[in-house]
Amino acid sequence: MKKVSVLAVALAFAGFTAQAQETATQPDPQAAQQEQAQGKQKITVQELPDAVKKSVSGDAYKDLTVGEVHKVEATEAGAPATYEVQFLDANAQPTVVRFDETGKKVEG
Repeated sequence: MKKVSVLAVALAFAGFTAQAQETATQPDPQAAQQEQAQGKQKITVQELPDAVKKSVSGDAYKDLTVGEVHKVEATEAGAPATYEVQFLDANAQPTVVRFDETGKKVEG
């Protein structure tokens, strides 16, 4: 009887864990709409301009891992886009750095 009880508890826990993981990985449509409203478009590292790729892979960021990457459209007509790159340190703490199309770090 004890084995059946332990097995029932283990199965219930496994089902709860699987459900929790499933809900945590679903994309947030509200966040996607907010990014679009801000002129942000999620892209891959491969889609970055070559100059930005070179900056991202430089010595200043060698100990960090690239997380999400976004292309940010300029709010002024004719102004160039910028690129937001999220870096993660060894503790998975994110830091966002913005670059212009030439790979230069943009402040602010």
